[in-house]
Amino acid sequence: MKTHLITRAMAALIVVLGLALASSAASAAAKGQSCGGLVPITCGPDQFCQLPAGKCKGADLKGMCVKVPAVCPKNIRKVCGCDGKTYNNDCERQMARVNLDHTGPCKKTY
Repeated sequence: MKTHLITRAMAALIVVLGLALASSAASAAAKGQSCGGLVPITCGPDQFCQLPAGKCKGADLKGMCVKVPAVCPKNIRKVCGCDGKTYNNDCERQMARVNLDHTGPCKKTY
């Protein structure tokens, strides 16, 4: 009976520690810091979590907090976002807070 009580107490402690970790990890990361992951760490309001290029899908992917640009140049160097949309340049993609799938236009799907 004592073993059963100890096991239940340890299980409760693990749950409490897990919840504490999850709530502390939910705070906003600063620019240039790691974000995302299993216990998602979010970025500040003027930032987004940029994943490595081509990593559009996955539950536990980690990225870096980057500042969302306020203004973009008018140059045309098309990139494909993870949302399947072609952007005129990488700055416009970042302004939309979309991760990069690949350079060049997105392939059309029919």
